Amino acid sequence: MAQQGQQEQRQQVEQQLRQNWQQLRYRVLDQFNQVSSADLDAATDIEDLVARIADRTHHSEQYVENRLRQLAGVGTGRIGSAGERFGGGQQG
Repeated sequence: MAQQGQQEQRQQVEQQLRQNWQQLRYRVLDQFNQVSSADLDAATDIEDLVARIADRTHHSEQYVENRLRQLAGVGTGRIGSAGERFGGGQQG
């Protein structure tokens, strides 16, 4: 049961980030100022995005996940993969 709730939450986070990506990407860049637009555009999914941000900022992946959840306005839980390019190939 808990796994189903986590999966739903992962989907919620990903959906929220994708729907509001143009707005949220600027918040992400502001929050993690060591990260570039190219890093965000190159991310293939949520897990890749988290890993890229964690690598650039030297924060833990858990911290990055929590901050992304807060920026997206979604609850807690691990973020999962959707299997498609996260940034949608949009350049900003």
